[in-house]
Amino acid sequence: MASLDAHWLWLAAGLLLIGIEVVASGLFLFWIGLAAIGTGLILWLVPLSFTAQLMLFASLGLGAIIVGRTIQRSQSLESTDSPFLNERSKALIGKILILDTAITNGIGSARLDDSVWRVSGPELAVGKAVRILSVEGSTLIVEAA
Repeated sequence: MASLDAHWLWLAAGLLLIGIEVVASGLFLFWIGLAAIGTGLILWLVPLSFTAQLMLFASLGLGAIIVGRTIQRSQSLESTDSPFLNERSKALIGKILILDTAITNGIGSARLDDSVWRVSGPELAVGKAVRILSVEGSTLIVEAA
């Protein structure tokens, strides 16, 4: 591959990879495409052998993937609109409920939104307010509020 024409091939390959990424999103080909474009731009300035081109592409690709993963990781660590998305039970802790049935022998029930939950806690009468302390499976652990 003549190094004078090689930069066009790398630029075209990079644009093709980014185009594929647009159609089949996965955020991996984008970074490889950027590495190919970077290789083409460098080859435009400095002619290199084919082996050197491949080494340059591999280095740029690795660097681009590391940068991409760092960006992706930092965005996923930022606060979200749904902090309890994968741990919904933690969102229940601290809520106040009214008992539907009395807690006897440590077990009762309370309504939460449109569901009736099993509750476990101290002996309390129907209609008493309870605060959710934790969730164990489908049972709410409560205390008197």
